[in-house]
Formats: sequence, structure tokens, C-alpha cells
Amino acid sequence: MLEGKVAGTPVDCITLHTIDSTTVIDKTAVVYKSGRTYYVQRPRAGADQLDDDDILVTRLTTSELCSIDTVQLHDRVTGFWHGFLTLDKFVPYAKPRTK
Repeated sequence: MLEGKVAGTPVDCITLHTIDSTTVIDKTAVVYKSGRTYYVQRPRAGADQLDDDDILVTRLTTSELCSIDTVQLHDRVTGFWHGFLTLDKFVPYAKPRTK
């Protein structure tokens, strides 16, 4: 997914209405795709509970998802809550610009 892309400066927030897709990497990270940029979220806590079959539930007060937010994890089959993520900064990955 990140092949050929270079990490940029981490950001505190991403604007959710620009997100095209979300991918959960088991026990590691959540990757948010926005256009040609991928934002990798490696949570400060809870990553060990991540499963690619999880439903991510976030209660926002703005249109942005920020490093101070938490995300609840719900099992897709049972609907039961089974953990949460404490977010960290989002690391953007994009193809380097050619000169």
C-alpha cells in the first residue's frame, strides 16, 4: 500500500470528508486514504486489539479526526464493543514529487 511513497511530517488532524477509504492493518495501524495521500495512524494504545473485521466508531465534535480522539472498536459480527484506540499523530505518505 505504501510502496513508492515517502513519509511526510506527522499531522495532528485529518479532515474526514476528504477520506476516500479506511484500511485496518491487524494489530498495527489504521490507514486513511485521501486522494493520493495515505495517512497512517499507529495508535498510542489499543493497536494490539485491531482486527481488519472491526467497525471503527468515533464520536467527533468537529469534521476532523485528531490525535487527541479515541476510537471504539466493535465486532462486525456480534456488534459488541471490544476495545478502543488512543490515537497518535497521523503520518502522511505520498509519492515524492519529480523535478
